[in-house]
Amino acid sequence: MAKGPAGLTIAAVAEKMGITNGGVQYSFRSKEAMIAAMFERWREEYADRMAQLQIDTDDGHAMTRAHIDLTRNFDECSRRRVPSILVAILNSPQHVALTRAWYRDRVDAIDATTDEGRMLRVALFAIEGAFLMRLFGLVEMEPHEWDELAADVLRLIDREPVAAVSMTSRAA
Repeated sequence: MAKGPAGLTIAAVAEKMGITNGGVQYSFRSKEAMIAAMFERWREEYADRMAQLQIDTDDGHAMTRAHIDLTRNFDECSRRRVPSILVAILNSPQHVALTRAWYRDRVDAIDATTDEGRMLRVALFAIEGAFLMRLFGLVEMEPHEWDELAADVLRLIDREPVAAVSMTSRAA
């Protein structure tokens, strides 16, 4: 999987898991089925994490805030694996449709007819854009920079001032 989407094969997964190709094929039958299972696992993990936070699903602010927190805390191991799987998902119309529906659910949880809702929508797209840019290596960010960015987005939706930090004071 370190080889990009081409490396996401049944053989590569079998090797990584320490099982036979047949064992992977018995469980998934095809690469498409394997990707679908990974996607479903992510959806379930996300839903479980949101449920643990006991978020009111009718509260767009709470839902968006929780999503930003979960995105902020995405673990490093997963961060290295995900780009290959995302590219594989984007090459499958069926998986693109599932991904669109997942994002649509996030966006629909926000009432964009209000000023607060519009800010929440901007925050959701900002954190997702930054997350994907970082994930695909389009922008290099130290862990503290990522944490600061997510904290700034949270401050924006909480309508708190974002502290200005001069770049010269950081270099000191």
